[in-house]
Amino acid sequence: MDYTWSQQIAGRRAVYVSDAVALAADPEDLIYLRKQVWRWMAGFCQNVRLHLGRLVVHKPLLAVWVLLALLEILTAPLWWATPFVIIATTGQPPALGFLWWAGAELLLTTPPLVYAARRRKLPLAGVLLNIPCVYATKAVNLVYAWKALVVELLLVPLHLARGLTVHAKGRADTRPGPAVTATA
Repeated sequence: MDYTWSQQIAGRRAVYVSDAVALAADPEDLIYLRKQVWRWMAGFCQNVRLHLGRLVVHKPLLAVWVLLALLEILTAPLWWATPFVIIATTGQPPALGFLWWAGAELLLTTPPLVYAARRRKLPLAGVLLNIPCVYATKAVNLVYAWKALVVELLLVPLHLARGLTVHAKGRADTRPGPAVTATA
């Protein structure tokens, strides 16, 4: 992200390659999942802190998408609180309030999953059966996204914390090597 944004600010183009494949090594346990999600969220927020001003000037459309991503992070807790607001303000039974929210949520979540299943030639039933995992992932991502917002966009500029400086990628099946210091 740092390299791509820097190159775009410098006037180079990024192009979409529809046939590109990125092989991922999924985390094998919660320790590596925590490290991975923190690295992704903190890295995103660090790049926002370092590049957003220049993106606004040189790549305004990309800046809009970045700001929309930040807005999504900021407003996600409101969406998760919606069933409780529905119940408290409408007097509906809790099950009905939750059902309204869950229905709206499924309308937002299902289309991208159907598209991804078709695009990747995965069995649709298997993908849809994993919808509960989507919500666990959303919850984990939200926690680390908010932590990254606070650390990288608030505490680091106030010199109350150090930003993401160590690239601590690891796999459970490999011996840990020395950490690589990353500079943004």
